Amino acid sequence: MTDSPFLLENPPMKILLVEDDEKVGSFLKEHLGKENYQVHLLTNSDELDHFLVERPFVPDLIIIDRLLGNHDTKNDLKKIKTRFKDSRILYLSALNIPAEKAALLDEGADDYMGKPFSLVEVQARVRALLRRRDDSQMGQYINVVDLIIDLRSRSVSCQGKKVDLTNKEFSLLVNFAQNANKVFSKFQLLDIIWETNLDVESNVLEVTVMNLRKKLDEVNSNFKIHSKRNVGYWIEN
Repeated sequence: MTDSPFLLENPPMKILLVEDDEKVGSFLKEHLGKENYQVHLLTNSDELDHFLVERPFVPDLIIIDRLLGNHDTKNDLKKIKTRFKDSRILYLSALNIPAEKAALLDEGADDYMGKPFSLVEVQARVRALLRRRDDSQMGQYINVVDLIIDLRSRSVSCQGKKVDLTNKEFSLLVNFAQNANKVFSKFQLLDIIWETNLDVESNVLEVTVMNLRKKLDEVNSNFKIHSKRNVGYWIEN
């Protein structure tokens, strides 16, 4: 047992690959997957539109073909940047013209490669873009048990499933996650989370813990909050 927080400086990297050429898409997915990236492939503009609406996960990097059939994904760049403001964006395009590259970079893309491309160069650029993202977000994540906690966006996910928490539930979860195996009394938690000396009969803490447990159970999380009467609350890791 240890009292050390389980901080992730480099959370599992997720890549959204948008490519309508079946061979190119499968080739990139296979080889990037071999580098332990989680690659999700979209093959047309309809799938991209659906992804931008549903946002099933937040990609660390988006690799996107400039043309999906007759659809120019340049027109989607603003929406992509709005939906995923921290994601890096690498464009691939047969439009390998300096003016086109400059236009996309000026509008917010992080990199632009012409087709045909070298796999070695794509891999190197992916690593470089993810390093830049990682440097800008160091210390942003906590990974404990099966949860990934994003401190900047105050969001929580369990094996890809989002966990919607109130502000107090989130603060309570973070406190436990950063102090695994440490027992907190009721009064300590009221002071840390609510910054107040509430009357001992108040059940605000008990209700918050109950709701937090329920939400974690709903996504089948193994993150368990233990408690013992007249002792306190803790998690084990």
